[in-house]
Amino acid sequence: MSTHDFSQELTLACSRFVRLAARRADVGVSSVSWRVVSTIEQSGPLRISEIADRERVTRPTATTVVKRLEEEGLISRSPDPEDSRSVLVDITAAGRAKLAEWRARMDASLDPILDSLDEDERRSLTEAARILARIVETHDSEPPAP
Repeated sequence: MSTHDFSQELTLACSRFVRLAARRADVGVSSVSWRVVSTIEQSGPLRISEIADRERVTRPTATTVVKRLEEEGLISRSPDPEDSRSVLVDITAAGRAKLAEWRARMDASLDPILDSLDEDERRSLTEAARILARIVETHDSEPPAP
């Protein structure tokens, strides 16, 4: 299999798996909401522009998502001590609790599927998850390819 075919197959499989997980978990929020709250939990407070960059959305889209999440009490805004024109967006205690709930629902919905895998398949997917996490960690902040 060529590298080109491999990259397409891997991307499609990952995308389809994420959609399957989201459908089965039925967490009641958009995937962008889930990702934003999760990213803030992992990264700490972020500016709206940083959220937009990480999610590859426009700043107005990020602002809309942040506003909705703030109205739901999942995130909060505070002045940026380094730039008085900016605000930092951070996760709230309610946001952490909701994220834990979403993750638990995801686990409950996927565990029966993943439990049906044999030990070799589970080891392979565990290693694949580690590799994908490393790739994302290494390359996520790079600008899009030309």
